[in-house]
Amino acid sequence: MGIIYFFIYMGMNQNMRGDILERSQKLFFSKGYRKVTIDGIAASLSISKKTIYKYFRSKKDLLDHSFDLYRENITRDINTVLETPGLPFPEKLKRVLSSIGIHMGGMNTVLFRDIQELAPDLWEKIKSYKHEAAYLRFNKLIEEGRNNGHIKKDINRAVIIALYASAIENLLDPAFINNLPIELSEEIPALPIEVFENAIKIIYEGILTPETIKSLGDSP
Repeated sequence: MGIIYFFIYMGMNQNMRGDILERSQKLFFSKGYRKVTIDGIAASLSISKKTIYKYFRSKKDLLDHSFDLYRENITRDINTVLETPGLPFPEKLKRVLSSIGIHMGGMNTVLFRDIQELAPDLWEKIKSYKHEAAYLRFNKLIEEGRNNGHIKKDINRAVIIALYASAIENLLDPAFINNLPIELSEEIPALPIEVFENAIKIIYEGILTPETIKSLGDSP
């Protein structure tokens, strides 16, 4: 019986740790890092601060693990789509974009500003991940589209990848936005998902063949 209770106890511990991490991630993404407190996280879960500190060393530790969780989830979902055998390119593209949209949906640009200022080490990790996502997964998707005739042959593949990477890198960078003329920076969408969707629309409408654009519009 002792071994059974041990596994039940371990399972409860893992569940509590997961609940704390998921709630923290949701609060960080919606409110930013600065405004979220350990007290607030504990109150939202009806637990004590002591319980949180049992699993995480600090608020910064929670933030780091929140982004690790985000990276693992979005990478898993996108790779699942990319590696699905026999999936037509237009449907694959639509599912990839939908997956990114779901994962970015609750994220606020305030969080990026806070991280850049208060957690520069994590900001560097985020920049590295954005590069990885652009140059590896997006590159793989573009190459498949070119080989299957869904992307215009007269557009340079390297330029497409570099344009996408630069757009994602800069448009989600608070320092870059702050350096724009005020009349431009005020028009940049407030939510990261809106920035992403605008950038993707411009890029894809420029590189996809008319037939592929039509098939994307016709699909449910």
